[in-house]
Amino acid sequence: MEIDFKIIELKGPSLCFAGPGQIHQYIYQQDNEGWFLFVEAGFVRESYREILDLHQWLHQSVPVSENDFIFDLPPLLEKTANDITLKDLSIEHSLAESAVGIIVSRISETPVTHLQHTSQKYSITSRFKQLISEHFQRTRQVQQYAKLLSITPLYLNEAVKEVTGFPASFWIQQKVLWEARRLLVYTSMDVKQIAFELGYDDPVYFSRFFKKGTGMTALQFRANKP
Repeated sequence: MEIDFKIIELKGPSLCFAGPGQIHQYIYQQDNEGWFLFVEAGFVRESYREILDLHQWLHQSVPVSENDFIFDLPPLLEKTANDITLKDLSIEHSLAESAVGIIVSRISETPVTHLQHTSQKYSITSRFKQLISEHFQRTRQVQQYAKLLSITPLYLNEAVKEVTGFPASFWIQQKVLWEARRLLVYTSMDVKQIAFELGYDDPVYFSRFFKKGTGMTALQFRANKP
């Protein structure tokens, strides 16, 4: 699969998630079967969303046992949805929440971080990634996010790198690059318009930034996408 322009290869029994707004598509599949479970973000408890947000872009898939309990739930959801005698949607919601909980549990086993989900550095990193999504078009300096979090830039970098393995600046850049790629693929905006949309007053500077981050020019990237 391709999620946010990153190839994820699934071999054998696996779980994979895509967060709200993430672009995803099949690249190649053969001799496989499985399920897609679509859940509105509002139905996913906050503690689950925080964990999934942390793993987004880092580890969005995990191999599991073919006997994993998670595979028992989709058939139950299908039967529940097709049973006209069941009028209570809370049953479907409970099954869906159970499925999400198991996925979160399995994804959490991936060693993204050794820190507890209740630690201060974990909380800072989670909040930092939320702030990027809200402000990336106008706020691209680590010190600006540190100010929003009422901490020093040094401590923000320390926390984010310890939790994710990458410095704070990496995540800011990745968000801008992701949005630029999305606009190049799914809109007819030219490079200059995209630069302005992302808050760059100088399209030439934006073009250099994009090439440095992706290894190709914006026009090359657009031409190479189906």
